[in-house]
Amino acid sequence: MGNGYFGASFLGGVKEEIISITDASMWTGEPAKGDWQKAGVNPKAKENLPLIRKAVVNGNIPLADSLVINNFLGKSDIFGFFTSIGDVKIEFPNSKETYSSYHREIDLSTSTGHINYKEGNTTFSREYFCSYPDKVLVLKYNSDKKNSIDLNLGSRVIQKISSVSINNDEFEISGKINGNDRPFRVLIKVEHKGGNLGQSGNQLTLRGANEVVLYITMSTNYKMEYPDYLGEAPEIKNREVIDKAMHKGYEELKRAHLKDYKNLYDRVSLKLETDNQLSKLPTNERFERLKSGSKDTGYKELAFNLGRYMVISASRKGTLPANLQGVWNAFDFSPWAGNYQSNINIQEIYWSCGPLNLPECQQPYIDWIDDLSISGTEIAKEVYGSKGWISHTTGNIWGHAAPIGGIKWGMYPMGSAWHSQHVWDQFAFTQNMTYLKNQAYPILKNASIFWLENLIPYKGYYITSPSVSAEHGALMTENGLDPAFHDLESDKYQFNIPGIYQDMEMLWDLFTNTSEAALIIGEKAFSDSLLVARQKLMPLKIGQYGQLQEWHEDIDSPDCHHRHIAHLYAAAPGRQIHPTITPELALAAKKSLDMRGDGRFMEQEEAAGGNWARAHRMWAWTRLMDGDRANKIMSEMLTEEGFENGLTHQHAPYNGNGGPELYREPDGMFCNFQLDGSGALPGCIAEMIVQSHLNEIQLLPALPAEFNSGEILGVQARGGYTVDVTWQDGLLIKATITGKTNKQPKVRLTNDLIDISKDARITFIARD
Repeated sequence: MGNGYFGASFLGGVKEEIISITDASMWTGEPAKGDWQKAGVNPKAKENLPLIRKAVVNGNIPLADSLVINNFLGKSDIFGFFTSIGDVKIEFPNSKETYSSYHREIDLSTSTGHINYKEGNTTFSREYFCSYPDKVLVLKYNSDKKNSIDLNLGSRVIQKISSVSINNDEFEISGKINGNDRPFRVLIKVEHKGGNLGQSGNQLTLRGANEVVLYITMSTNYKMEYPDYLGEAPEIKNREVIDKAMHKGYEELKRAHLKDYKNLYDRVSLKLETDNQLSKLPTNERFERLKSGSKDTGYKELAFNLGRYMVISASRKGTLPANLQGVWNAFDFSPWAGNYQSNINIQEIYWSCGPLNLPECQQPYIDWIDDLSISGTEIAKEVYGSKGWISHTTGNIWGHAAPIGGIKWGMYPMGSAWHSQHVWDQFAFTQNMTYLKNQAYPILKNASIFWLENLIPYKGYYITSPSVSAEHGALMTENGLDPAFHDLESDKYQFNIPGIYQDMEMLWDLFTNTSEAALIIGEKAFSDSLLVARQKLMPLKIGQYGQLQEWHEDIDSPDCHHRHIAHLYAAAPGRQIHPTITPELALAAKKSLDMRGDGRFMEQEEAAGGNWARAHRMWAWTRLMDGDRANKIMSEMLTEEGFENGLTHQHAPYNGNGGPELYREPDGMFCNFQLDGSGALPGCIAEMIVQSHLNEIQLLPALPAEFNSGEILGVQARGGYTVDVTWQDGLLIKATITGKTNKQPKVRLTNDLIDISKDARITFIARD
């Protein structure tokens, strides 16, 4: 459960229950506050930049790589990582050794958790919800027998400095975050009917109650506001939250929670033709069936709803955006620092927001980008000597934008460009002119200004440098560069290979979107300048195998199965390649996808084929109008990279930066939960049925055979349209398109443009 501000996981149990909790701002590290070298700026970067670019253009890649490693990439001492508060521990000291009819669930339609079980003739029930409007986690314990609820309320805190205070019906945890000593507080109020409160050491005790409600809130003094990121003291915030919650009471809090949550969740509904008997099975049993190869379309419908639930619960207006783990983390050091990984992961989390009408949930990401652009402007000056703004691979809550880390993953300057796609898409779906003028356009314009100043000539066109195709390079062999050996460490391994098409595609997208925005704003000259620059970008090429090339030099290998497919950005999530507008390039993109493969290739790369890698492949095949291939990959992601609760994970050869070995597979790989694959899945299913990225509405563009019949209501299309679609046996039965204006959209059914005024299956309704 989560409300964007914080997350909680209830692990169940009869004798004891653990509620794992953390606040989204529980981060180590600190803001730069002007000390850019401490924040990752290499002081030699600016003076070495022209030397690196000269080496790249002249084909001396080993020299360019050496200069990047030693004189360009920095090291941040203050980056930090997403950490956890720990656990709220609730013991039931008088529970019986035997129990029956145990049931634990989350109702995705209401975002409420339930546990029910029997001890002898007594039925115990628990109901949990995490309220966004009231910033409170509510746990309710009931029994059908009076005076039968006994509990001990305690805690386990991960941070080194913490203390517990108990005052009658209040339990409070006070502490400091490891390393930066920022304060955090957890305040729990106990409301009970019947029974007596007491204290035993650091536990609050309750005996003989008829009903118990725990009201829990938590916070730090963080505020997303450059440069100090400093807000109100957590004890003040917590007290205000708890006082308001107690004034409202359980029933009113629940009503407000349901109204708020269902306002988002109920906007879209998906109904596929499913086996109703399977829906009665526990999720873990359905997972095992699917894993064995049995068909369960309803499980994918469940995954569609679970993904929406997770995004809604992890990202709400006024909160931090969801990180790799959303808002859920039980470890001191979250896997991959829980960072805002910007070479695909944070973007995937938010891919569903546009199609599924969740702009409020994407707004925290947009606000974070807005904040990032401030420090990104400083990094543009300090590192590149440039106007505009730039960001790189990793991000945090402190505005980090500098290039840091190893060359393979750290030398990635396209963060701001990819972020900007979401900034534009937020407008494309909502058509909110105030947003475009006041927030979106300044971000887009300044990201574009940076690249207008930093493109470099190469063979008659423009390329970027320094840059590495996402976490991928090539080994110099006797037959030339070979990218199939991307895991080898060698002095012959090269990264800064010129003409990286990932960059060209992202800049094509950035310049196109910003040009459209500039026209709307009324800056035609700037709009035209972007189109001129776009025309000079290194054009995409089809290689010797019929593949879409990753680099200007045709070095792709059929033996390369790298997890990243960044050079297919033009197909998904971009709009440069599509079967209806660029059929040859679309075929080349399919060839590249075939060469890379759909899953894991352990003999070549241990971490290949995680949930996020499969999600990108899934979306690419959907945009390329092959729903069956996309659906196959979806099945594999839900099983080979899936947990029995429906969530998905990334494989890694280590156990989450020292965390406990919670999940290890027989092949020795560890499975770390990440939100990206699960968050991307609902939007992908929606785009199998409705796509709108080509300035038209495409109906049933990539419908899998498994989704033979069904209905989806409330899907959003760019341009401010809402689309309801019903289909049977793979054929359109009816579609209703509602527009914010009376402007009728261009509509395509699968491959063919249709005249909606003459097609009885399609109804257009103008809202205004």
